[in-house]
Amino acid sequence: MYHNKETKKNRAQTNIRNHQKKFKCPICSGAMSLKNESNLVCNKNHSFDLSRKGYLNLLASGSNAKYEKELFEARKQVCSFGFFDPLIQDLGERISGYSKGNLAKNGISVLDAGCGEGSHLRSLAELLEHEQCVNSTLFGVDIAKEGIKLATTGDTDIVWAVADLAKLPFQQDSFDVILNILSPANYHEFERILADDGILIKVIPGKSYLSELRSLMFEEKDYSSDRVADYFSNKFELISSQSIEYKIQLEEDILPRLLKMTPLTWSLEPEMHKEISLIELPSITVDLTILTGAKR
Repeated sequence: MYHNKETKKNRAQTNIRNHQKKFKCPICSGAMSLKNESNLVCNKNHSFDLSRKGYLNLLASGSNAKYEKELFEARKQVCSFGFFDPLIQDLGERISGYSKGNLAKNGISVLDAGCGEGSHLRSLAELLEHEQCVNSTLFGVDIAKEGIKLATTGDTDIVWAVADLAKLPFQQDSFDVILNILSPANYHEFERILADDGILIKVIPGKSYLSELRSLMFEEKDYSSDRVADYFSNKFELISSQSIEYKIQLEEDILPRLLKMTPLTWSLEPEMHKEISLIELPSITVDLTILTGAKR
């Protein structure tokens, strides 16, 4: 809980002030600083508000993203069920290993680019908090305001911002680790804001990811993300590619929420969506590939 009745906005003000040098104006690319405790302002007076919930809206213009609040609520519920726990454990170990290998740094900065409603980053924050030798500063950005609003619930020191991955509001070489989990990427921007000795960790679906759902929806059941992996390797030096696969036992109320959150079902007709949600699936496969890369 927040101590001394400290509000989320007060906590966010402190976090942003401590790391304001990382930000750059999404309009003119100028340096930014926190003014009047409620605005991040550049030297040309472009101003961006800090909300009462404790997040920054750093979009230079309006967003066309059509992600509904219900999608993020469903994703949060699926994550809280433990659906991605083995993945989070693996990512935590990778970040911890990076930090321990860079002891000369006073601390490492981590950005979750395309963080959605923030469940993955919040879980990672809890893991890293127990690693006494890992001093990390965590940022989460997404273009969907509804996702970031939901991300601010809870007591964390994560800096949350609504931002466009195509024009990230951060200075060059600002982050030691960039995470991109089941989300679109912008490698040009990732290369710009990643430290020279930093790492990019991208998580993509494996060929068996949600295979039980695919078999219900598609005649063509084969799935490959090889093109995504190849593109990653063209943009960054591939350090490692590792698969992680496990099965999740499904309780009755999880499948409808999983159907709501996964892009696999977004194009389904409502009748088909409802029909699948009533099917009893005892378990479902989570198959992910973790790509780790560095600047060339």
